[in-house]
Amino acid sequence: MKKYFLFILHVFSVPLWAQRGNEFLVYTVNGHVTALYNSLESAVKIGKILKPGTTITMKQGARMTMVCKQGKPLPVTKEGSFPINNWKDSCKMNGNSMTSNYFKYIWNEFYTRSDEYQAEQKKGKDVNAVTRSPAPRRFEFRPNRVKIEFSPGLDTLNYASGNFLLSWVSYNYSGKYLFTLFNTSTGRVLYKDSLHRSFITIDKFVKLLEPGTRYAWTITAQKGGIIKRRILNFVAAETVEKYIAALQRAVDVPEDSAAQFFRIGYMLEQGHYLAEAFIYYKKAADADPEIQLYNDKMLRFKSEFWIND
Repeated sequence: MKKYFLFILHVFSVPLWAQRGNEFLVYTVNGHVTALYNSLESAVKIGKILKPGTTITMKQGARMTMVCKQGKPLPVTKEGSFPINNWKDSCKMNGNSMTSNYFKYIWNEFYTRSDEYQAEQKKGKDVNAVTRSPAPRRFEFRPNRVKIEFSPGLDTLNYASGNFLLSWVSYNYSGKYLFTLFNTSTGRVLYKDSLHRSFITIDKFVKLLEPGTRYAWTITAQKGGIIKRRILNFVAAETVEKYIAALQRAVDVPEDSAAQFFRIGYMLEQGHYLAEAFIYYKKAADADPEIQLYNDKMLRFKSEFWIND
């Protein structure tokens, strides 16, 4: 009896969306595509959940990309009607990659914005979805000393151009901060500045930087000691351009321009190219203002890294 009880407990502890059969999420769609489910036909739009038992109809010239929750994108480019069950064995993955992790992220983000998720929330079911909370920040704190808070994204920054901010937060502190920049190879201090505000613009010392060189920066506050250093890699513009060109070719499934911009922005962020990531997040939001995810991400990114465009 105890074994059966443990088995039942385990089943019901699994997130609801993981208990169901294969479902697909619409990543991009171009042209006329409809979905028939429970005798109801509707237009297929980005972010729509395609449940088992659904039949999709592709008109001539239509193109669509679906995403499995396992992180695999599936292109659909042929004209005709197709049961979703045709792809039930197409979601198997061998290991993880940056691309598969991106599509898992896309699944979760779109799913938490779907009608299905909203309906399940109202029913009080456990869907184990991603929570879109304010961006986390890393605390640097020692007893009896000033507490300084950083965005984890600034632990390492790959920087090529643009007026990007290095920022931090310290509550209930009105004193000055000492910013120090030094070369990690030689240990030589290159720049110091006394600041009233909890940020500094890179353009204040960018002329001292050399492409291909690794730097570090620290913040010192009164009674705060020296805070753990953050890394700043100064990257040649050509290196970033080649990286972005590679990202543009990274997937071989249909994408609209907004989806591609957003994917490149996400990959740039994962690669610590924060200034360039924001450019592409903004491009995505501008290219398709109706997609809530793109606008949410852009606004959150601006808030996290104090961007005033």
